[in-house]
Amino acid sequence: MHINNLDQINWIRERLETPGALELETVEKRLLLARISRSIGFESFLAKKWTAEKRFGLEGVEMLIPCMKQVIDRSTELGVECVVMGMPHRGRLNVLANVCRKPLEQILTQFSGLEAADEGSGDVKYHLGTYIERLNRATNKNIRLSVVANPSHLEAANPIVEGKVRAEQFYRGDTEGKKCMSMLLHGDAAFAGQGV
Repeated sequence: MHINNLDQINWIRERLETPGALELETVEKRLLLARISRSIGFESFLAKKWTAEKRFGLEGVEMLIPCMKQVIDRSTELGVECVVMGMPHRGRLNVLANVCRKPLEQILTQFSGLEAADEGSGDVKYHLGTYIERLNRATNKNIRLSVVANPSHLEAANPIVEGKVRAEQFYRGDTEGKKCMSMLLHGDAAFAGQGV
């Protein structure tokens, strides 16, 4: 915090920070370490394999992967069956690999061989999305994960994500909105809905 007054700092801490929120059991600590290690390992591999390639890695945002996985785990526990995600370029390949578990051979094939005519729109590798249904190992329940393709103007993805979630809710008969959710991620300078 950039506040010099200790009383003000303590006031903010008391109201915003939950005491004991970061106290984790040994099993939770190991799971967190494994998730961070996988995401950093994937980034290191991409950095070594494609040194001159623009990849929009996770540098500085390594906790994104464990955080997203924790949100998905908890949501699945509460009955969510479908998560639709919209996100910027940064960390997208890692999210596809470690959160969605898109097969690495598909990601790496797209990473090394995508041409302007591929995918029908001239997209590049960090614009690509995915759709996958998999078992959530933490809750032992099936979850459907979708990452929408990312246009150059991220704010255009917001209404697409919300529309996909609404359609999923409609076709599932989810009138209360408890089975399908959206997860919108934005970089430091982006605001949800900006320009739309």
